[in-house]
Amino acid sequence: VRSFNFHYRMSTASTTSATSEPGAERATVSPTESDQFRHLDQTISTFVRDMPRAYRNPVETTVDPLLYMAHLLPHVAMIQLHEPHAQLHSPNDYSAMQMLAATRAIMDLIYKLCGTTYDLLYLDHGCTFGWFVAGAALIRFLRAKMDAGDEDEVARLEQELAAVKFMLKNLGDRTGIGLRQIRLLDEIYNVEVKR
Repeated sequence: VRSFNFHYRMSTASTTSATSEPGAERATVSPTESDQFRHLDQTISTFVRDMPRAYRNPVETTVDPLLYMAHLLPHVAMIQLHEPHAQLHSPNDYSAMQMLAATRAIMDLIYKLCGTTYDLLYLDHGCTFGWFVAGAALIRFLRAKMDAGDEDEVARLEQELAAVKFMLKNLGDRTGIGLRQIRLLDEIYNVEVKR
C-alpha cells in the first residue's frame, strides 16, 4: 500500500514537472482508477471476506492476540490505501466510504475488546498503531462533518475517538507507547478540528 501511494506521488510529481511549461495541459489520472489500486483494494477486501469461519471472531470467551492483529491489519491497510485519495466532503466518494468502513471495522474490534477483562499488555503493540490510524481517520471525518454541520455524526465521531483514546490510555498506563499515540492524536485534533 505504501509502495503504491509513494509510486503514485512520484509519478504525479514527475508528470507535473514535465508539463510545467506555460500553456501545457496536465493530464490528471485518478489513482483510484488504476488497475494496481483496484487490485490492492480487492485483495484487502477479499482477505477480510474470505477469512475461514473458525477464525472470524478474535474475541470470544478468550482473546486470541494473533487473530486480533490479523483482523486489525487489513482495515489499517484499507485506510492507508484510501486516505490520500479520499474526498471526505463528498458523500459518494468511494475512497471516503472505504476509509469510513475500515475505521468502523476497527471500532468494532475495539468495542469487542472493551467488553472483556483481557489485559491489553498481551496484545501485540502494533495494535496501538492500528487504533491510532483509526483515531486519525476519525479526526479527519470529524472535521468534514463539522464543516457540513452534521451534529449527530459529529457526536458519534467524538464518542468513537474517545473510545480509541480510552484503549490507548489503558495500555499507556503501563507502557509509554499508548500515551505517545494519544499525544499524537491530540496534536492532529488541534490542527484539524481546533483550527
